[in-house]
Amino acid sequence: MLVFRAVRRALYWYLPLGIALLACAVFAGGLYTFIRGDIGTPVGIVTSPVQAAPPRGTIAPLILGDSLALGTGDQSGLGIGGRLVQDLKNAHREVRPAVNLAVNGARTRDLLAQLQSRNVQTLIAQANVVVVSIGGNDLWGTTDLRNGPLTDPEKVMDSVLERVAKVMTDVRAANPTARIFIIGLYNPLATMPGGQRLSPLVSRWNAKLLEQFANDPNLTVVPTSDIFSHRDRLSFDRFHPDDEGYALIAQRIAESL
Repeated sequence: MLVFRAVRRALYWYLPLGIALLACAVFAGGLYTFIRGDIGTPVGIVTSPVQAAPPRGTIAPLILGDSLALGTGDQSGLGIGGRLVQDLKNAHREVRPAVNLAVNGARTRDLLAQLQSRNVQTLIAQANVVVVSIGGNDLWGTTDLRNGPLTDPEKVMDSVLERVAKVMTDVRAANPTARIFIIGLYNPLATMPGGQRLSPLVSRWNAKLLEQFANDPNLTVVPTSDIFSHRDRLSFDRFHPDDEGYALIAQRIAESL
């Protein structure tokens, strides 16, 4: 009788308790290993070469760069990428959803750092249309928007242009055949009193972009200055495009594809 009670106690109490303790130990060990990163493949590391050709007959857009590339100010949330896809669908083109890797406030050095990621390189390789908006924050960051440039504008522009050219080199290294579109600069104060003093700087920058990439048949500089020069197409922040401004930029890209 005593043996029976001991066995029953072991089955009903000690065995479940032992199993529970063992499960806790396994879970704790697994959690510790997971936190340390001893299992699985670390995110952001690709050990095999990038081998991802753009899809045939389908447009696969990728957006890189700053807040304009991200779509800041577009109340629809579409931005250049979303509106480009919309325009292409309306034209009965096969198109994938745009992949947008843009970052608010990004400058050329930020984008160059981003392009070192193997995951980003893979996404570029999988695209066949790459839209880039970069350089504006570098230029405006050295400029008092209301009083004109604070430093030698020619020197600043040449320095920024060197980094933009390096961005294009890195994009080409990941995807030699993609169509690349670089968004030109516009003057956000063109319709404001005294704002026209910045227009020569904007025009000079756009001319430098055109000259820098004139010999690349797969690269297009998208003009935007005229979109904002004679009509208010700015968002509530008075810097980024509004819905109509983004729509017109995207339309120009779509018409070139």
